[in-house]
Amino acid sequence: MFIVLSKAVVSVLLGALALLMAFRRPVIASFLDQSQRPWLLIFWVVLRLIPFVGIYLVFGFTPQSDVANYYYPIGLSAKALEVPYRDVVNPYSPFYGFWMAIPLLFWNNTKALVLFLTLIEFLAVWLTYRTYDGLLSRGERLFRALFYLMLPVPFCMSVLSGQEDVMLWIFALLAIVVLKRYNNDYLCGLLLALGILSTKAVFILVLLPFFLLSRRPLPFMAGLATLGLPVFVFLYLKTGVLFIEQPLLEGAYLKAPNWASVLHPWISGFTNFELSIWNYAGLLISLLVGIQTLRLRGQHDYRTYFPLFYIATFSIMTVVQKNAIANYAYLFMLPLVVQMLDFRNRTALILLVLFNILAAVHPSFWWRIGQPYYQSVSEILSRSDYTLDYGMELFIIGYLLYLVAKAQKLLKLPYI
Repeated sequence: MFIVLSKAVVSVLLGALALLMAFRRPVIASFLDQSQRPWLLIFWVVLRLIPFVGIYLVFGFTPQSDVANYYYPIGLSAKALEVPYRDVVNPYSPFYGFWMAIPLLFWNNTKALVLFLTLIEFLAVWLTYRTYDGLLSRGERLFRALFYLMLPVPFCMSVLSGQEDVMLWIFALLAIVVLKRYNNDYLCGLLLALGILSTKAVFILVLLPFFLLSRRPLPFMAGLATLGLPVFVFLYLKTGVLFIEQPLLEGAYLKAPNWASVLHPWISGFTNFELSIWNYAGLLISLLVGIQTLRLRGQHDYRTYFPLFYIATFSIMTVVQKNAIANYAYLFMLPLVVQMLDFRNRTALILLVLFNILAAVHPSFWWRIGQPYYQSVSEILSRSDYTLDYGMELFIIGYLLYLVAKAQKLLKLPYI
């Protein structure tokens, strides 16, 4: 339980500091606006590089979980120019291993992967900061970047767990900017193809609604096909259907929290969540929620409606996918802080910080109490740690549903 306690202490401290900072937002934002220092780089050094050095180099901890079990062997395989899926088990997209191979060329150690992923996150923060130039003041953008970097979910998923989910936002943001600011449908399709080939299968939830946004579907589809079709043919010739089967196998596991884990103790005698049909139902619901969110966009600027679409899509996905875990909050935390969060609403602010604390701690806590998948309500009440776990699940799922509703509500407001 050392990992759980460490994450809990770090999350509570970071959450408290983030709240205190938020209450002083006008003063801090004004200071950041007037000072011409490279603040984003300073934030990364203080909140990512120094913790990395302390945890992995000074205290000598070794990255575990996905970094050791997936990223490292997949990266080594790509470094040796092996074929993904055929030569190494890979639940991610085919290019993912080649991204992981980049830091291993310079430092053949799992720690290099964590450091590299903090740089990927820094790139996401910088791109978002640049994208919102003209919509938010410099001081406001810097403050929101700082607040994001201090939240427990980004900190724990980046520094302690080495998660890659923020990569999806990079490709999605680049694609919408290219489409709406530069009117380049072909390059948009090319970027989306690169995104789905570089990250994971759930990126398709972002890809498909772009057909609604593209005014020239033929160049858009040509961009997708330029990169996607040759890779598809190559993988089929080299691996058969392994490139489809291995990512789908990851989706077969029952995890928590999601609607299956929350509802199962109440309806276990009526519904079998192990059936694969629930995965497809979850994907369909996620896609429909995303499309409906986009349909509400009206006259909103793409920098307003696209993050809300992205937040709603991956929030509902985390609820309805039976293999979803709280880690997925890392997918949308950056656009949530930059575009959705109203710092004047203290209730919303406190709920966000509480959600971050629970979402950062729950995956490790759930894993270390035996990954329970409750069969009945009496089982939940049989142990105090089970009761605590289920309570955390309920709050996380409730907050995710709140985000879906809030995203759509904000789009119904007139664009100012």
